[in-house]
Amino acid sequence: MLFGALASGGQYDGRAEGPSDLSAAIDGALSRIVTDAPHLALDAADLDIVPSGREITAFSVLTGTSEPLAEEHAAVLQRAISAFGDSGYHTGFVVLDLTTGRGVSYNADENFFSASTVKAPFATFLWQELIETGEADLGSTLVKDDVRGGTGIMALEEDKDEYTLEEVVANTIMYSDNTGYAMLRNHYDGDSWDAWTAGAGVPEAESEAGWYYNYCARDLAKYWIAIDAYLETNTEGAQSIEKLFGSTEISFIRQALGSECEVRAKAGFESSFVGSAAALNDAGIVESPTGDYLVAVMSDADYSHPEATENATLIIDLIKALGTVHDEALVV
Repeated sequence: MLFGALASGGQYDGRAEGPSDLSAAIDGALSRIVTDAPHLALDAADLDIVPSGREITAFSVLTGTSEPLAEEHAAVLQRAISAFGDSGYHTGFVVLDLTTGRGVSYNADENFFSASTVKAPFATFLWQELIETGEADLGSTLVKDDVRGGTGIMALEEDKDEYTLEEVVANTIMYSDNTGYAMLRNHYDGDSWDAWTAGAGVPEAESEAGWYYNYCARDLAKYWIAIDAYLETNTEGAQSIEKLFGSTEISFIRQALGSECEVRAKAGFESSFVGSAAALNDAGIVESPTGDYLVAVMSDADYSHPEATENATLIIDLIKALGTVHDEALVV
């Protein structure tokens, strides 16, 4: 298998000048073998093993066990967690390697304001349950009759009142467009969404609860297990929405890890000065040379782009630390 990977991957073409070149080629091939490994078939119940409480914990969904994270790795994460606390904020996270089933968590059950993280599961539901089945048509026209301020571009397009469904979905994910999200919820909310979110393990996000919710890092991770399961089908719809998640205008995960990894993510943020609960969140799938993994980070830190962005370093530094711990502790 190794030699096949070398031949097909182009990392080694037989012209290596010495052992170091061959070693680099082999390392590259092995990285691709790990990265291309199929994801585990997971569901929401697999995250029941994730402990509650404010202890940094290692867990395995395959063995159903959990234990305190090794001291040297816990110290790396504790510094990033303490930075939130020193600024007067709280955070919680769940990280899960999608091939080994090993993870790390902290404060997984404290509720935070979802902000725009909820746009990712709703758009996935729309593709999977309505567009793929032909119940909704990407070319259908939606009228912009519910203009919302905040993030996005559609509220600013005063000379445009009609959009295709495809445009609205793209704007909602790439630019976190609040007007686009309102249009989608106005047209496609209801029983189908309620069934999808309940199936993903987050029944508290059913339609009657509104469009934005309070939920925890465990819930956000459950959503991304459901999203990843759809992306892994590799259908035309799955490929389309995967590209959108890879093109989001703001992603703290991408800022932290994107120089070495591919990131499919959807952030959510809010500042308390706009009259809502503060939030600084991001979640998604990281395609790393050491293996693919899920990251879900939530917090109550103030953040508003572009007015109040100084807290971005808090979540970026935490995600960098999570990436380090993943590479060193969750892969094998």
